[in-house]
Amino acid sequence: MSSIQNVFSDNEGNHLLVALDFCDDIYKLNALNIPEEFADTQIIDINIGKVYVNQKIHFSVFFKMSTWLMEQFQKYPDAIFTYICAIQELPNNHPQLNPQQFRWQLFDALSTRILRNADIQTQDVIIGSGEYQTFGRAFYRLSQAPIIHLVTANIKDKYDA
Repeated sequence: MSSIQNVFSDNEGNHLLVALDFCDDIYKLNALNIPEEFADTQIIDINIGKVYVNQKIHFSVFFKMSTWLMEQFQKYPDAIFTYICAIQELPNNHPQLNPQQFRWQLFDALSTRILRNADIQTQDVIIGSGEYQTFGRAFYRLSQAPIIHLVTANIKDKYDA
């Protein structure tokens, strides 16, 4: 599996590490059961981590990250991007929200703002239940709609593994 990585920093010493992990062809065809006619479609997992987990990070860093992700999505027109919210604690100013829900609302707001004028579809995936619930999303183009169910099923499988 190959990957592209980028680091986004704020002025307070914290960093977001973002990696785009490309699924290899064998995995796409054998594990995901992607049909041959969609073999050229790239499946790319978005992985986001913080250097200092207990330190808050400025919102502008998330905006920079989302802008970069959109640029990558445009750079790879035959790609489906997937994302699963992490379940680790996340310091934030909204203690009434569990960490997954906070991450999801932030990621949703940023991606909605950036994707508003793009020809990009999203498919949401809710994984688990109650306080153990987390969220995933696949970003795709209409031409990839026939296989999006295979990709979203894989999101659930990865979380359950």
